[in-house]
Parts: sequence; C-alpha cells; structure tokens
Amino acid sequence: MLGKFLSKLREGYDKFYINESDWKLFTTPGGSGLNVDGGTIASVAGVWGPPVGRITVVSGALAITGITIPYASFSGDIVMIPTGAFTWTVATNIALAGTAVVGKALFMTYLPSTVKWYPSYIA
Repeated sequence: MLGKFLSKLREGYDKFYINESDWKLFTTPGGSGLNVDGGTIASVAGVWGPPVGRITVVSGALAITGITIPYASFSGDIVMIPTGAFTWTVATNIALAGTAVVGKALFMTYLPSTVKWYPSYIA
C-alpha cells in the first residue's frame, strides 16, 4: 500500500487512498493535494465559489447565500480569510447566518449527510 502511494505521489498524482480497508479516495478542494492557497475570491450576492484551494481570501461585503462544494464527493472544511465584513445567510446550504470579522479566519465545514456548511463563528 505505501509503495503504491509513494509511486503515485512521485508521479504528481493529486489523489491517494486513505486506508487499505475501505479505499476511499481523498482529494483536497480544487483537486490538488498541494493546492492550499486558493487566492482571492470576491463575496457575491448569491452562491459563492467553488473554492480552488483550502484557504481563500474573501473580499467584499456582499451577502453570500450559499457555497458551491469544490467537487461532488467533498466533505470537510475550507478556510475563508475575510478582508471585508461580508455576511452569509441560510437561503441555500449554510446552516447558520452570520457576519465575517475582517482578518479572523472563518472555517466552513461541509457535511454531505445534511448538505450544509457549518461556520466556525457567526459574528
């Protein structure tokens, strides 16, 4: 198992198996195991994203009504670094409404069983 993982890693693959017992495929947001910095994406009055990296700077102060998941089988969190006091609502797939604090990391955790994003804070 480890040999297979290392050979794929050397080939530049961005996917690998978590464990041998269930062979679930893991990929980070944006589809790259190395893609952490998602750059800057402006807030929108509507559904935001999808993020292309785990950590994304979010500019602007518009109301985000939902977040597009990075890929179909995604579960886990993304980190939003606000440069503006944007808000988010419960209009689509965010569980709790809130307001971003400029410079304070906001973790949004997506749970596929509820089809919702859960914020780490609401104000």
